[in-house]
This record gives sequence, structure tokens and C-alpha cells, in this order.
Amino acid sequence: MVNTNPLLVALGSSVIHAATTKLRGNSGIQWGKCDIETQGLPVECARLPVPLDYSNGSSAETLDLALIRYPAQNGPSQGTILLNFGGPGQDGLNNMISYAPIQGPWDPRGTGQTLRFACFEPEAAGLVLANELPDESPEVRQRVWDQAGYIAGNCTERLGETGDLVGMAFTARDMFRIVDALGEDGKLRYWGISGGTTLGATAAALFPDRIDKVILDGVMNSHQYYHSIGETEALISSDDTLVGFIRACFDNPKKCPLTAVANSSDDALKAIVGAFEELKTEPLLIPAENADPVPITYSIANSLTLSTLYRPNSYQFLASILTAVIQKDTDALVAAFSGLGSPSAIPQQAQAIMGIRCGDKIPREDKLSDIEVVEQQFHETSKYFPGFGAGYYLYACAQWSFKAKERYEGDFRVKTSSPLLFIGNTYDPITPLASARNMSAGFEGSVVLHHDGFGHTSIAQRSNCTNEAIAKYFADGTLPKKGTVCAPNQPLFANDEEIVATK
Repeated sequence: MVNTNPLLVALGSSVIHAATTKLRGNSGIQWGKCDIETQGLPVECARLPVPLDYSNGSSAETLDLALIRYPAQNGPSQGTILLNFGGPGQDGLNNMISYAPIQGPWDPRGTGQTLRFACFEPEAAGLVLANELPDESPEVRQRVWDQAGYIAGNCTERLGETGDLVGMAFTARDMFRIVDALGEDGKLRYWGISGGTTLGATAAALFPDRIDKVILDGVMNSHQYYHSIGETEALISSDDTLVGFIRACFDNPKKCPLTAVANSSDDALKAIVGAFEELKTEPLLIPAENADPVPITYSIANSLTLSTLYRPNSYQFLASILTAVIQKDTDALVAAFSGLGSPSAIPQQAQAIMGIRCGDKIPREDKLSDIEVVEQQFHETSKYFPGFGAGYYLYACAQWSFKAKERYEGDFRVKTSSPLLFIGNTYDPITPLASARNMSAGFEGSVVLHHDGFGHTSIAQRSNCTNEAIAKYFADGTLPKKGTVCAPNQPLFANDEEIVATK
């Protein structure tokens, strides 16, 4: 928990209208009661108009941003921190309620209720996209390409008037409109995680003289975000994270279900890889009451594994799932998957991620054969999760028609008015420590804090050391010494119940 008494501000819903009066950029923000479920938290809400299209100076159209803030709780505010929960595409306004005590995400353009990038009606979404990985089979690869092309075409047809108004550059400009309206010192204080790190890097590169304190945690390689059709660096630690999870599991045999199917971590890894290969041709069928059996395919098992590696507090659950897959124990899988819902529908969040990410990307391709080189790069980067990178976002972005009206095309070699703090985990399966170091190299005076833990971003595995570094930085700009490594408070499986593994 950050104890610097910040005022956390998130962004929410939007309304587009033709402005008949001058923008209220410096007139302050009128905070009041929120019209969403707040779960009793002391949040406040407001609206702020910003230009709909920053590239058209003669247009009077504006976008009403719905703001939500979590006031300082431990004394007078020391300034406002804008936050972004990532994706890019996460719903921030409602996530604010869950994360406000530690951080408050906001809805950038295209996400949540802010110019929502939605290509399908919610009731039709499940008919469009099955969560398949292209490395499952050649037939699946072609099907993913065809479906991604259909999605891209439908987005073009449905969002023709607004599809090019989302993206990192316009969102960065929105942030500084909020900064101006807050009436403080005109400088940005920001905490971005995951996809929010590219937003923060873009904002710092576009407005280097307006930076006060910016933390980028769980860092994406923004060079690849803009300039590569596939972001291969995202997976360079995925395999190590899987191996590290299995080794930690066997270091805690009384808490590790995998000990029921293997005598060592190496044997467990081989068993998992073998089981996944079998699923490519023989899915496990889970009985469903009054319905056809539900197939657990390679794509479902592989995607679930990587996404669960994001959350160390779910590692015992993941071990149970993998054990059941190895043993072909459908009863155990029924219990494990109960309440998780169907994995077949394309969520609105995924559409938002496509809208922002694909519009920002510069390279495009026309044919499936044109992306074979980058697919091979994903296979060379990760033995166990190549399809996760070479999936819908790669396939959709290759065929995307929208181009964001403004894209950052620089090299991220910037001297900001105050230095940035980057944070990277040793075992982050999707935003590796190497990306934090690669991005920090371009921002003069910045420092990388090495969080020696598992999961996606430093929030995934709590560390007092990391929390104190964040608090000191926001309080007075103090950066940790270069080379600082922070250990998590507890090892993996520390709070899990003991189990009895039956071989």
C-alpha cells in the first residue's frame, strides 16, 4: 500500500457532443456522487470534456470523460496520481472500486465506457470467437486467421466514424487535459501497469517537460508495441516462469498436487508437455448436466496455464488443474472449472485491446503466409506458449484497417524533467524484466527496480521493499539505487493448505 496520501483519479464513461462553449480546461473539476456501485468506498465522480479529435483543431466536438477519484485517506493530499490498469483495454471505472486502496485504474479511450471499442453486440459476441491458439493444428491456424479477419472487417464496418480516435497518443493528451483541470502544478504523476506502461512511456516521450513522477510496473516493450507486428519479447520469461512455478511446487510437496503424478519437477514438466500434446488430437470431455460434454482442448489448457501464472495466489489451483489434465481426471476438472464460465465468447475487453493495439501498430500484412516469420520467432522465444503470442491480436492486427490518427513514431530516447521508475519481476510471464531494462535504457536518469518475484507486475506478490520504494518515489522523488533487488514478503505456496497427494 502506498502511504504518500495521493489523490487517485480514474477515468470512466464518455459522451460525444458538439461543444458550443470553450473547453473547461482550466476551470477545475466539480466532484460529486458516483452513479456506479461503490461498495461503500469514499470515491467521488465528475465529468471533463476533452477534444474528440486532437488532429482536427477546427472541430468543436468533445468527448466527456467520466472521472472517479479516491481521496487521500491518511492526511492531506500531496498531489493527484493518475493510474492505468493496463491491457490496453481494461475497464478502469469499475476496477477502481476493487483496486482503490492500492491504486486506481482509469478508462482510456476505447475501454470501459469511454468511447468503448465494441465491434459486436454482447449477445452476438459468443458467436464470433473461440479462444483457440494457432499452434494447436494447421486447421486451427487457418480458422484463427479467418475469424480475426472477420473481426477486423466487422470493426471497420461498425466503428467507421470513431475507430481511429483511440490509441495511446490521444489518450496521453487526455491525461494532460486532466492534469490541467486539476489545477495543481501542471505536471504528471502517474502509475501505469502492464499496457499502462506503454501509455506512460508515450506520455513521457510526448511531454518530457511535464513529468513529475511516473512509475511503469510490468513493462511492455513499447518499441515492439508500435513497430513490430508481433511482440515477441513479451514471452521471453514465460517458459522460465512455468519452470520456476513447478520447482517451487516440488519444494513444497505437501502443498503441491503435482507430486501425485511425478517424482521431480523435471518429470512433472515432461508430463505437462506430453499431456498438452495429447490434447491437440484428443481433448478431454467434461460431462455437463443436460448438455453435450465440454471439451478441454490444448488451446484452453495452454491459455489457462499461462494466464494463471499471472497470479501466484492461484498457483495451487493451477497445480490441481495440471494434475487432473495429466491424470485425465474429468471429475477433478469439473470441480476445478465450476463457476469459471464458458471460454468461447469474445469479451468486450478483448475488442478494446484490439482496437487500441491494432490501431497503434505501424506494420500490416495481407496474407497468412506473410506472418510466418514472426510466428517462427514466437516458437523460438517460447517452447511452451508460442501460440499465446501468435494468436488473435497478431492475426487481427495484421489485417486491421484503422490507423490511429496519431501514433508515436519516435525512439523513446528522452530526457524527462524528472526521472522515471521502472519495475520488473524476475518471473513475469508476459511483461519480462528485460522489457523494463530495454525501456529504461532510453529514458535518461531512470532506474529499474528488480522485484524478485513471480506473477504479472509487482502487485502480484507483495513486497514491503517494493512498496516502500514506490512510496518514497511518490513522496519526494527518491529513486532506489541502481541494482536494487526487492524480495517478496513470502515464498510461493506460503498460505496454501496442505494436501495429500495420492499416486
